[in-house]
Amino acid sequence: MGLHGRCAGEPLRRDPPRESSGKVVHAMNAKGDANRSVRMTKQRLYQALIRLLQEKDLREITVRELTEQAGISRGTFYFHYADIYALMDQMEAAQLDHLCELMDALVPSISQEDVPPALVTLFDYLYENQDVCRALYGKSWESEFTRSAKEVISRRCLGRLVPDGGTPRQQYLLAFAVDGCFGCIAAWQARGYQPAPSEMASITWQAIRAVKEKL
Repeated sequence: MGLHGRCAGEPLRRDPPRESSGKVVHAMNAKGDANRSVRMTKQRLYQALIRLLQEKDLREITVRELTEQAGISRGTFYFHYADIYALMDQMEAAQLDHLCELMDALVPSISQEDVPPALVTLFDYLYENQDVCRALYGKSWESEFTRSAKEVISRRCLGRLVPDGGTPRQQYLLAFAVDGCFGCIAAWQARGYQPAPSEMASITWQAIRAVKEKL
């Protein structure tokens, strides 16, 4: 093969540069526009579902009211999701991925005295996305998703701090720490998200390090 994929001996074909370039750009733009359209559609569905979850349980929400809230057709919804539970699963998976990223940044800092930026980022996120948190974690932070999040955090911490799985004592201490952190967040929410996220991160970090010293 020769330059640009032309076989040896094959006559060089010259397409009009302007027309060829235009077609390529048009194709790339079309693909980009399609991806952007999908992202916008899903974002509208996410936001609509979050708003509806402030008012009622997931099982009470219909596809009709969700699509009306999002301003899209039912056909468009079913093109992307089998049902509302599939949409919720995708939202929850995205949240757990985000949580794992924060934990991966947070756990290596467990021995330092200063509050790690990752913990401040977490509390900033909770403060700035209160409606999302209420929708996923529940008003009292005791939802099924909350239990899943606790399990993810426990496994992440246990794997980093005690790679061999730890003793029963260590596992109980870790469970205490994880439940305590969620309890702090629930109390913070009940107090109207006061004090500021940075101060809550500092309070929580002190408690985490106190338990870490016992592991």
